[in-house]
Amino acid sequence: MIENRTRMLRSVSHDLRTPLTRLRLRAERMDDGPIRTAILSDVQHIEILIDETLTYLRNDVSTEKLQRADIASVLQTVCAEFSDVGFPVSYSGPDRLLGWCKPNALARAIANLCDNGVKFAGNVTVALTATGTAARITVGDDGPGIPMTARARVFEPFFKEDASRGIASKHGFGVGLSIVADIVQGHGGRIELEDNQPSGLVVTIDLPNAAGVQSA
Repeated sequence: MIENRTRMLRSVSHDLRTPLTRLRLRAERMDDGPIRTAILSDVQHIEILIDETLTYLRNDVSTEKLQRADIASVLQTVCAEFSDVGFPVSYSGPDRLLGWCKPNALARAIANLCDNGVKFAGNVTVALTATGTAARITVGDDGPGIPMTARARVFEPFFKEDASRGIASKHGFGVGLSIVADIVQGHGGRIELEDNQPSGLVVTIDLPNAAGVQSA
């Protein structure tokens, strides 16, 4: 039933693109004015929702296999991709840390957290440490944080809390943290949200399957 529902949602999301494209082209031919601006804004919002829905429904999170990889390298690559285009994202931790993970999925999770951070904060730091047989990853920022009352629901797909970290219409529709939670769950891991000091948010991810990690 879940597979059928997912397949149906993918099809609907895909089929919506053609009429939306026609609608956008027709609106662009209109004379400048508030109606044209409003229509184009609504079309853009719907397109963002479709993109985020399709992203959430991607099945590579569940199909990728655990493998022994350099977790530090995965995180460093993600941070470099952000910093190379001017975003204040930095890495702190060992140059090399081997462990069991799903490299592509893990990179996607950390990228989502960094993307979320740069939208609301001035600086984002990704830190990696080895804790016994686990690997601990923290993504901290100096933004406004997330209220305690919203933290129980922020991992739900499409949940948005206007009072925390911005407005849905400006920053998306709230699937980034849901994807992160699914990826961490796929690793058999744990994710927690905590306050950063003096301000901001810290997301802590423990990957228990990273047995036999070695740092250098």
